[in-house]
Amino acid sequence: MRDDPTRLAEQTSSVLRHLVFLLRRTVAGQPITSQQYGVLGSLEHGPRRMTALAEEHGVQLPTMTVQINRLEDAGLVARGSDPADARVRTVELTSEGRERLLAVRKARIAYLTQELSALTEDERTTLAAALPVLAKLGRS
Repeated sequence: MRDDPTRLAEQTSSVLRHLVFLLRRTVAGQPITSQQYGVLGSLEHGPRRMTALAEEHGVQLPTMTVQINRLEDAGLVARGSDPADARVRTVELTSEGRERLLAVRKARIAYLTQELSALTEDERTTLAAALPVLAKLGRS
C-alpha cells in the first residue's frame, strides 16, 4: 500500500486539505479572506509582478487584480512599477499589511502549537521527519 503513489497522493491530499481548513479557521471572521492572507504571504519578501502572483496562486490575472484591489483598498498593499520595465505593475506589502500578516501567522502558530502539544513525542518526531519530504512536493 505504501508503494502505491496514487493511494499515497489521495491520503496526502486529504490530510493537507484538512490542515488547510483548520488553519483557515484561525482567521475566520476577519475582514479579509484566507486567500488574501495567502497573497500577503507571497509579498513578504518584496514586490512581485501581478502575473507572477496570479500564476503562483493558480488564478487568472483578472481574479488576482480583484484580490489586489481589495487589499489595496484595505491599505494592506501598494502598487508600484518595475524599475527595469515601467510598463510592468508590481505589488508590495504596506507596513499595515506586514503587521496583519504577522498577526495571522502568530495566531496560526499558536493554534498549531496547541494541537501539536496533544500529540505524543513520537508522533511529533515522526511529523518533524516528514516535513522535509513534504517541502519537496511541487518543487521538482
